[in-house]
Amino acid sequence: MLKFRTRQGYIAYQCTASETTLLGGIGVCDDCGEFSETGFLVPVLNHYMCPRCFEDWQNRGHYYPEDIPIEQRRAAYYESIIPMEEEI
Repeated sequence: MLKFRTRQGYIAYQCTASETTLLGGIGVCDDCGEFSETGFLVPVLNHYMCPRCFEDWQNRGHYYPEDIPIEQRRAAYYESIIPMEEEI
């Protein structure tokens, strides 16, 4: 799992479907419902997204500072469960 910041400034992780199983997922995009072998975990939304849906969200999403505490709690949880690689 690789951690990075979205264009809006939120934390996101590039990960695989198998990594999502550690969180109880199965690699299905929470937006379109399609299986995606690789995708993105977005703590502020608590979503796994395929690359297409993630790109769509980046183009229309907005940053809300009041979301930071929720994002930080979820990010800490994700990082406690899924092994991290170096940040990109």
